[in-house]
Amino acid sequence: MTGVGIIGTGWGARVQVPAFRSAGLEVTALAGSQAAKTARIAGELGVAWHTADWRMLLERPDVDVVSIVTPPGMHCAMAVAALESGKHVLCEKPTALDGTEAAAMRAAAVARPAQFALIDHELRFLPALRHARDLIVQGAIGAVRHAEARSVNRSRSDPGRAWNWWSAAAQGGGVLGAIGSHQIDLLRYLLADEVVFASGVTHTFIAERRDRSGVLRPVTADDYVAANLYFAGGAAATIMASVVAPHDEPNSLTISGAAGALRFVGGRLRHSVGGEFVDVTPAHSQSFPADIDGDFPQGTVYLGAALRAALAGDRAALALAATFDDGLAVQRVIDLIRASRI
Repeated sequence: MTGVGIIGTGWGARVQVPAFRSAGLEVTALAGSQAAKTARIAGELGVAWHTADWRMLLERPDVDVVSIVTPPGMHCAMAVAALESGKHVLCEKPTALDGTEAAAMRAAAVARPAQFALIDHELRFLPALRHARDLIVQGAIGAVRHAEARSVNRSRSDPGRAWNWWSAAAQGGGVLGAIGSHQIDLLRYLLADEVVFASGVTHTFIAERRDRSGVLRPVTADDYVAANLYFAGGAAATIMASVVAPHDEPNSLTISGAAGALRFVGGRLRHSVGGEFVDVTPAHSQSFPADIDGDFPQGTVYLGAALRAALAGDRAALALAATFDDGLAVQRVIDLIRASRI
């Protein structure tokens, strides 16, 4: 068994613990900022050792991989410290607060080539999206012309939802980082191309929220983004994400080429050559417990399986993973969109 230590006690930890266990990894340690809360969540998740000091987790010999699922403002310091302690690192997205921090993280990874330094873009590992990438490479839709990524949900549409770090731009909150980073990375991955120009608009529709003590605080992070991306190979793309819609929609991605199109929505991949879209979704190669459902949790199982194989000596198992190089590239696109916003 390979030991994983998780820093952070939010949604990411609740997804990763069962997903990693399903993939054959052992979660040996949990760190959070609040001792009582961390102890409670460790008990709920069945993690034996816990601490309110994340640096103590780095000292444990039963932790081979450190997974960082904290607010983005903490990513840089934690990732660099974990690498310096000799651990492999898996870091949540967005990579950091900005390109400067992402570059520092990449430099720390480059200095330690024997260690894995990955960004948690788990959708890359889903069989449907791997198949989509293969189809594009094979020319099944011809030269890619344009693409559209769309994410619409109501997760923060209630003004009564409490203010937290997600509401603060200075802590890395906002939908551009949380969802836009996945959309940008997925487009780069599928098109095997780099963004050369990006611009967009971000907006905050709910401008104030009360924190858990009842104090009304300003919301400085975006809850809506729409952006245009242009790739070196000539393709154009739009991304759109909202967390303040009155309803939920399945995330979707459509890629249109000169000879056809691909559409990924609701976990299914469909292919069109000018007429109706036909389902071409490959079967899963992993089995999942009943409580692991949806693209992101299932993608995390695949990522966990790749980590386990790589740590056993098969480094090629992580060939599809997003590295700190990818994290820096995505962060630079995010920075371009933020710089252009109105």
